[in-house]
Amino acid sequence: MTKEGTSDWPVRIRSPRLVIRPPGDEDRAAMIRLMTDPVTREYLGGSVDYASRQALELSPLGLSWGRWALALAGDDTMIGSITLDYDRDELELSYALLPEWTGQGFAAESCIALLSWARSELEDEHVIAVSQTRNKRSVALLRKLGFTVRKGLEEFGAQQLLLERSLTEPLPQQARALQTEADPPPPTRR
Repeated sequence: MTKEGTSDWPVRIRSPRLVIRPPGDEDRAAMIRLMTDPVTREYLGGSVDYASRQALELSPLGLSWGRWALALAGDDTMIGSITLDYDRDELELSYALLPEWTGQGFAAESCIALLSWARSELEDEHVIAVSQTRNKRSVALLRKLGFTVRKGLEEFGAQQLLLERSLTEPLPQQARALQTEADPPPPTRR
């Protein structure tokens, strides 16, 4: 496969509890909530504006390479999104979960599954991720996934960390708990 992405799209990836799949019209309400929920968007530059929300309500979903919905394997309920696309001229990983699905290991599971797929299907040798320094849980997860800090930067009015990891290095085992007592999920803010 090439650095521009796979020639096959859409791609579906399975993990023990999730299906990573292109979003569809049935996901529209969850996708809009993901983009407008203040808890979800706290570290992601804030909620989208009204015009962007209207565009999301009207546009077809699932047409972009590298943008997936995270859905429960059992009933296909969308619980978040994950992206692996080329930003900053490098392969970049990002993810977001709806608040009620955080702290249950879904972010780690989806990242491991997607990075494993990238490792076997793409020509890239490394992947980056950007996280706000205030988002301690995301930074901790990325570190447990083998990412190291390349540099700090400021974007969207906040301090960020640009982290990187080699795709040739082994990934953590799925069964290994990546959420520990040292970094439990935060209390619900709803």
